[in-house]
This record gives sequence, C-alpha cells and structure tokens, in this order.
Amino acid sequence: MIAKYKIMFRKIKPSYLSSLCAKYSTKVEIDARLRENFESKEYKPRDHPGRTKVKVAAIPADIQKGIKVILEDAGAKAFYQESEDLYNYLRSRRLPPEDGDIKDKAAQIHRSVSNKVFSQIDRNRAELTQEEVEHYNKKVQVTVFNVLKKNVYRWANISYDKPTSLQYLMVRAAPDYAILVRILDEIHRRLPDFKPRSFFDFGAGVGTGTWAVNTFWEGQILEYFCVDTSSQMNDLSRLILCQGRDNVPLPYKAYFQRQFLPSSTDLKYDIVLSAFSLFEMPDMKSRLETIQKLWNKTENFLIIVEQGTNAGFQIVNEAREFVLNTTESHNKGYAFAPCPNDAVCPRYMEHQTPCNFLMKYETLPFPSKSEVKADVFSYVILRKGERPADDPQWPRIVRAPIVRSGHTICRLCTAQGELKEIIFSKGKYDQTTYRCARSSNWGDVLPVK
Repeated sequence: MIAKYKIMFRKIKPSYLSSLCAKYSTKVEIDARLRENFESKEYKPRDHPGRTKVKVAAIPADIQKGIKVILEDAGAKAFYQESEDLYNYLRSRRLPPEDGDIKDKAAQIHRSVSNKVFSQIDRNRAELTQEEVEHYNKKVQVTVFNVLKKNVYRWANISYDKPTSLQYLMVRAAPDYAILVRILDEIHRRLPDFKPRSFFDFGAGVGTGTWAVNTFWEGQILEYFCVDTSSQMNDLSRLILCQGRDNVPLPYKAYFQRQFLPSSTDLKYDIVLSAFSLFEMPDMKSRLETIQKLWNKTENFLIIVEQGTNAGFQIVNEAREFVLNTTESHNKGYAFAPCPNDAVCPRYMEHQTPCNFLMKYETLPFPSKSEVKADVFSYVILRKGERPADDPQWPRIVRAPIVRSGHTICRLCTAQGELKEIIFSKGKYDQTTYRCARSSNWGDVLPVK
C-alpha cells in the first residue's frame, strides 16, 4: 500500500472573500459547559483550561548535572562553535529531493541545453558525423550535470559520531526538551487521569523524550524502549541518566535501547514519539513506511515533532494526512492536537504557511551562563480510536494575538477546518470571553463555541 501511495493534499476552493466577510461576522462565546465554572471563580480568565501551563522550560537539575560532567570530561568548550554551526544547519535543512523530481528537472534542463547547443551549430544536426554528435551530446551532459549540481538541494543524513553527538547535546537538548514538555503538557492537562505505562522513542537522540515523559509521569512508566541508529547517541543518553558516570546504575529497570526498529508489532506502547528524526529519512517512501510502523506500535498516542520550518511542517503534515486518510478502519485515529479537526490544514493550503508554535527555554549553563531563548516547532498528536462525542474541539490560536487598547485580535483554526480572525472587543463581548481571549497566547486553545 505504501509503495503505491503518494501524498496528495485535498484541494479546497479559494475562499478569501467569504472568509474575509466571515471574520467580521463570526460571534463566539464561552463554552456553555464552563460558564458556571467561571461564575463560581473555579476558573479565572487568565488561567482558563485552554492555556498551556508551560511558559519557559529548563532541563531538570539532575539531568543538567550529568550533562555538565560529560561535557567537562570531553573538553566540549573547545568545539562549541561547531555546535552552533550544527544548530544553524539543522534549522536550514530542506527535504531530500525525490527521484522523480530530479529526473523531471534533469529532462527539462537537458531539452533546454540541447536546443541551445545544437542551435549554435551552422550545419543541420543530420549532417553531423557520428563523432561530432557524440562530442556535442557529451557537452550537453556535462552542462546538464553542472546545472543540476547548482539547482538541486544536496541532502545528506547526519552521521552522529561522538563529537557530533556532543555538539547536538550542547545546542539542541534544551530546546528539544522544552518543546516535548510543552507538547506532553497538552495530554496531561486535557487527560489528567491518563497514566501511560510504556513509552517508545524513535530517534531517541540524547534522551530528551525520556526526560520529558518523566516530568509528568515519573514512576508510572514501566517500560522505556529507545531506538537510535547512532550507537554514540545511545551511549550518551544512557550516560546522562547515570549522572555522567559509568559506575552508576540506571534509574529505570526496564530501559531498553536498540539501533533499529523491531520488526514485530506485537508489543504496543501508550506513547510513541518521533521527535526531530524523520529528516534523516532519504525520501517520502521511507518516512511513510516508518510512520506506518510507529502507528502500528501505538496503543494511545503517536507524537510527531519537527522543526517549525516549511520543510519540518511538511514532514509533520504528510504524516498526519497519511495516518488520518490511509489506515485501515480498525486502525483509525484522529488529531488530538494541535488541530481541533481532521480536515486538511487550512494554514498550509490557503496561505502556504506552516502551522508552527513558539516555545521558550533556558539554555544549558555551558560554556557560559544560562539564557532564555525561543524555538519554533511543528507537531501533531494522533490518538488511536474515534474522536469522543464530548470532545469540545475548541479553536486553536495559530498566531500571536494582537492585543490593543479595548480589543484583541485572535487568529483561530476551528473545528470546521477553517481559519477565522476574530476581534474580541469590550463592547461586543462579555467580560469573561473578552478576558479569556486577552489572556491567551500563541498555541493556546480558546474555550469558546
């Protein structure tokens, strides 16, 4: 099924005029099921149930101690600049070109160059000798190759040897952890009774996934299964959990590491995570085959996270579309977050804009003092089963609200799969609705209908 599968985004008709009219006429109000909670002061607008509880995240102190020991022992200060270069490279990466795209581009360039070369010859092509034809064809091929080299993105996966793994640890551990905490907070906040017993981390890297799940469910997870093709990454993540020392035992009994995905689908896990890993796949087919395997291992939640760039969001979106539209009926799921719907992403289809979010984090205090920075990410949480009938499907704020005197403008993705821009003003809205909108941030959901 996957071999024949090609991602085709569902087309939607341009609706600029209708959406322009709708954004000024749409009226919303606090979800009626919450009205009593606000009136009884159980909820306050500045702390309504749609707001994320994670504003700035820092790696746990015990993990930081282990990291510090490792970096100091390795003399990591000497290659801190290389780690900054790695960070910038990861942010600028594009998707690997597909074989079909390269062939089409090569054919197009070949036609153009061939016509140009042979049009400069005084004689008709039929009058050329065999040796002359071969000479000019070779000239065309060399020119086509050189043009392709300049115009086709030269993608390569990253080989995480020991130095590269340490560089990644220095610059990406803090933002990766903060982003995962922000995402897992979505599950923890909306399902306070959910208690995962198992965790599967694909592309586990330095172990940020394990740190993040234990931020919310420490002592409840009975099995950790971490997969990373880099043996150096596996060794590093294990050493971090052991406080940076080889003679310290692991804090978890059922903690397993592998370099490759197990072929068996018998074992399933409550939370399956792929964070910043699918970029290492050479093509779409490989990515979708991996998504299929991860979805088959999912008992409850599959989380896909990538950089908040156009390329990163494209990976997240193709995974979302694949799971929601190609899986068998007995293996179906729905978008738990950030989408309040299972429709095509309106931001990408209407405006070619990635759906991404901002997360603040504290950098590691190495080699200098800790700072507060921010990183942009794209993600989707897919949940097994049918969407519950009582799912409120509150709209998600997909850009930073514009707060002005007397009114706030929120850009929302709705349960109907539409983008709405709503002006919440004191005159048109009740105090609770107005203050909830005014207190919300990019990435929150508004508890309105």
